[in-house]
Amino acid sequence: MSTTAFFVPRTVDEAIELKREHGKNLVVMGGGTIVMGLVHDGQLFPKLAMSLARAGMSDVRRRDGQFEIGAATPVARLTELKGAATLDRAAGMLGGPALRTLATAGGNLFAKAPYGDLCVPLLAMDAEVEIAGTEGRRTAPLEQFLSRRALKNDELVVSIRVPKPRGRGAYLKLGRRQANTPSVVAVAVQVVLDGTGKCTDVRIALGAAAPQAVRAKKAEAALTGRRLDAASISAAAQAAQAECNPATDSLASAWYRREMVGVFVRRALDEVGRTI
Repeated sequence: MSTTAFFVPRTVDEAIELKREHGKNLVVMGGGTIVMGLVHDGQLFPKLAMSLARAGMSDVRRRDGQFEIGAATPVARLTELKGAATLDRAAGMLGGPALRTLATAGGNLFAKAPYGDLCVPLLAMDAEVEIAGTEGRRTAPLEQFLSRRALKNDELVVSIRVPKPRGRGAYLKLGRRQANTPSVVAVAVQVVLDGTGKCTDVRIALGAAAPQAVRAKKAEAALTGRRLDAASISAAAQAAQAECNPATDSLASAWYRREMVGVFVRRALDEVGRTI
């Protein structure tokens, strides 16, 4: 990696100041798995780079059932979370052990489809991102952040906030291999039922089915107010299949991905239904 300067800030404030000073000319690295891949492919030739590995952003805190995950937290640590089953399951299926040790939670938010697997359960769990800059800190819903991934020149994603999980959830991923593979399709669901068994709150998130992880809102609407039965699950799966916008790449065609969205939404909802 050929650079004229490589920075390793020891605090978030120091990292923000470096970002303010150098702006878009500064390449920010969590674990470096995305950046180094681009470098090896000859798509990126950074002159200024900064690692967040020692900036104090590698902690996972839990308060009243909620999680605050530092942006530089290795994905491997997320496989050990208790109380966030869909997230730890997705983390455990992301790449191989070496990649999970290097890749970070915050960095994964910037991975383009068919990567960025963590975004799928995080969307289903209504996660937010905390962004810090010279003017202070702000939060944004993950769904909003992913739509543009826009940061000011002096801003960094410093943490991911995950509310206490509600209801029951499931995460499924289809790949070309059993492990260490990008997604053909990934699906996360989170369903809350009332005392009569009707769905009162539904989140269905899709990965590798659009340019970034997305919520399948028409599919969610197809379930809301209905019992989680074969008919409602089928309606939700068909709605998700109709509203997704997958791409064709070396892994799969858009047609195949769309078909598998329907299959895997149905399987994920069936899994939730079996735990009731």
